[in-house]
Amino acid sequence: MAEIEFDDVVKRYPDGFEAVKHMNLEITDGELLVLVGPSGCGKSTALRMIAGLEDITEGDLKIGGEVVNDLAPKDRDIAMVFQNYALYPHMSVRDNMGFALKLRKEKPEQINRLVTEAAKTLDLEPHLDRKPANLSGGQRQRVAMGRAIVREPKAFLMDEPLSNLDAKLRVEMRAVVSRLQQRLQTTTVYVTHDQTEAMTLGHRVAVMRAGILQQVAAPKELYENPRNLFVAGFIGSPAMNFFSGQIESDAIKTPMGAIPLDDELRRRLQTHGSGARQVIVGIRPEDFEDAQFAPEGHVGWEFDATIELTESMGSEIYAHFDFEGGDEVEAEELRELQEDAGTSDVPGSASGHAVARVDANSAVRAGQRSKLWLNVQKLHLFDPSDGASMTRAPDTSADAPAASPA
Repeated sequence: MAEIEFDDVVKRYPDGFEAVKHMNLEITDGELLVLVGPSGCGKSTALRMIAGLEDITEGDLKIGGEVVNDLAPKDRDIAMVFQNYALYPHMSVRDNMGFALKLRKEKPEQINRLVTEAAKTLDLEPHLDRKPANLSGGQRQRVAMGRAIVREPKAFLMDEPLSNLDAKLRVEMRAVVSRLQQRLQTTTVYVTHDQTEAMTLGHRVAVMRAGILQQVAAPKELYENPRNLFVAGFIGSPAMNFFSGQIESDAIKTPMGAIPLDDELRRRLQTHGSGARQVIVGIRPEDFEDAQFAPEGHVGWEFDATIELTESMGSEIYAHFDFEGGDEVEAEELRELQEDAGTSDVPGSASGHAVARVDANSAVRAGQRSKLWLNVQKLHLFDPSDGASMTRAPDTSADAPAASPA
């Protein structure tokens, strides 16, 4: 195992495009770190630089304390699992898993031992003599992982390994990856565009946008204390709702009404100056509730909303509701931020629509007015000029290093 370190790493292509910009990141020995972000954000490029498949333009990449910028991929002792399985169709599972060891001229008994151990770990023992064509997608991906495991590398690199699987298999394979990492304790860098995958797998998650690290922290820290509007909008499902707003005395004027400011949020806002000012308000769907099911002991605010659509998820209901449009200046600022990040990168808008996640026993119905409750202690406020959080609490994850500036 080994730690991996990006020291002011830049990847610039001949046409001048910078896919990764001054990346500083330390991945500790035995950690599973997930790189997440929208398509084109630079996460796969960063992974390929670790593997040696992309040259480094500036900065240093270290593995186990050694600078490996000029080291060939075969000399880095790294095993990679790709999105496509890349299995030899004419070989059995056993031969596919042991092929790299055979190339290294390992003894047959050693190859057999390592393949058998990996197959046991991945529940592939009954399939060792089968061909890839006779396996399911999940089984093929486990074979690809087994091929990486038998090499006993310093680190595993996984580039969206589950994206070709259906939803049910993805859930099952996430559990396989988690158990595998816990058992082997091998440094693992995992790339995905799926924030749910990132939050469930990673010890820490590094969120990227346009080649820049936005925030690196434990999943809980990212969820509760997003550094900026982009991270807030990207992390969480359903996505965070955004509204235009204006701070006025002890409340925030929004399209839903005047939301009272919690004492803690007011103290955090004091560092940004006093007086009236425009803001972007972020509210997670789970911080709303049907007023009839509002939790006791929490500071809340009630308001009426017209329910446009409901989606029953069994254990909860997603209630889509409408409200009057907000401040046009704020809506325009948010649209510009969305366009800068990509239309799907920052969900939600100040366009008059929001989603609440309410109790499964709620009587909310489409086409009716309902009284909803909001946990005002969970408000997120962002500066419309740059998207920076104005209410972010100090980091609680001691192992979260500072990210590159957004």
